[in-house]
Amino acid sequence: MRRLGAAVIDADELAREVVQPGQIAWKEIVDTFGPEILRQDKTLDRGKLRKIVFDNRDARKKLEAMIHPRVRALAEEKIRDLAAAGQAVIVYEVPLLFEVQLHHSLRPVILVACDSKTQIKRLRDRDQLTAAQAQKHLDAQMSLDEKRKLADYTIENNGSLEELEGRVREIWEQLTRMEDGG
Repeated sequence: MRRLGAAVIDADELAREVVQPGQIAWKEIVDTFGPEILRQDKTLDRGKLRKIVFDNRDARKKLEAMIHPRVRALAEEKIRDLAAAGQAVIVYEVPLLFEVQLHHSLRPVILVACDSKTQIKRLRDRDQLTAAQAQKHLDAQMSLDEKRKLADYTIENNGSLEELEGRVREIWEQLTRMEDGG
């Protein structure tokens, strides 16, 4: 969608921003989980933190309470700035959109989904996880079937990059026709 003219705000990038050394969320995380979750350069060791929070639901909820509100506030600020600058289409890319209840306030909602085997393989490849670790990540999320019911559009992403780009273009055209009143 970026290549088609949308401004894209990535929640994962914002999450990395709010946990930089010295930031309030960073301080809260270190106070809660201890300095052993830091690398030598004082950045978070995401692998160590991931292991802690995916083995302990309460720890994950604490971490989310430290990060999610700050990410949401930063996203709202960026959205306001882009809208004030006249940006017509703003995409907020949020991996946990449904889990943090943002689907109620953002429209339309476009879900990019794939079958569970592909989802686990991609998660394992991206984050160098075991199958069991990847499954824990998925178990902590709402099921894709539930998400499909809540989304306005679903892009199935089991195929090639070209197929994905084609489906994105189709939805882009539908949305821009609606914007133009057609």
